[in-house]
Amino acid sequence: MKRTIVCVLAILLFETNFLYGQEAWILKSNHDSVPISYAKITELTTQKWASSNPEGEFKMDMSLFPENATFSISAMGYADTLISKAIMKKSRLVLLEPRFIEMPEYQLNSKKLRKQVTGDFNLPITLSKNQDKKRNSTTINRYAVYFEFEGKQTRILSRLSLYLSELGDPNPKITVRVLVSDEVKKPKEGDIYRISQFRDIRAKSNTLYEGNGHGWNDLDLTADEFIIPGKYKGAFLVFDVVNQGNDPYESLVIPFQNQSNQKITAAFYNSGGSIGTLNKRKDHFAVVLEYLIE
Repeated sequence: MKRTIVCVLAILLFETNFLYGQEAWILKSNHDSVPISYAKITELTTQKWASSNPEGEFKMDMSLFPENATFSISAMGYADTLISKAIMKKSRLVLLEPRFIEMPEYQLNSKKLRKQVTGDFNLPITLSKNQDKKRNSTTINRYAVYFEFEGKQTRILSRLSLYLSELGDPNPKITVRVLVSDEVKKPKEGDIYRISQFRDIRAKSNTLYEGNGHGWNDLDLTADEFIIPGKYKGAFLVFDVVNQGNDPYESLVIPFQNQSNQKITAAFYNSGGSIGTLNKRKDHFAVVLEYLIE
């Protein structure tokens, strides 16, 4: 009887793996072999994507992609990497090269900190006229915004607020990245830059945030300790949806705000490795950033 049960389980497991075609890989740092969590792995042609879990593992069905498929791997603190299907079939371990801003030790005087806010909750929000059509979670999974800063003080990001449209899910799980550049002092609207020209402000912890209903959501950034040196006049903030094996995938939809004079510009960061700001206009994504300066 026991042998029969074991055989049946083995057959079921085999059929399940065959049916779904899921294969697993592990992402690790090439520097210290630390697992890389919440990375985004995207096939460039189909834009099908997956996320790594806290242990650095991700799964994909390779039968869905042609033999010449190329995958982009993007993760906080690491260089964007392109890898072919052929190479992925040879090894279940994928190593990424660290790439981030080396930050000196920084001591804060809490008594001197002052709060600054970029963005305005009261600006009009531009919602789609077609409220019955939900956005495609295959493609609506990343947003980017460029914030300009004034002065030369060090900034400590404390809170990020974003508006979740009803065209997307009310509680998507997302990561937040902060990218700066020593090469590009101020991105020109409409110009396209290589992501290799930018580096992450590496967070103390790679926090997984979760939405809390449609409308304005507040994300407490203090645990990540994003500290931006005063020499940087601006930074890209990137919001990536994370999928942990759920189906269907969650989607993130942030509407525009208009009639603004805020120092915020809608931006893009695509899986092919390019980043930039959209053409200059008053509309920008509905986000508000709070940070502290001394």
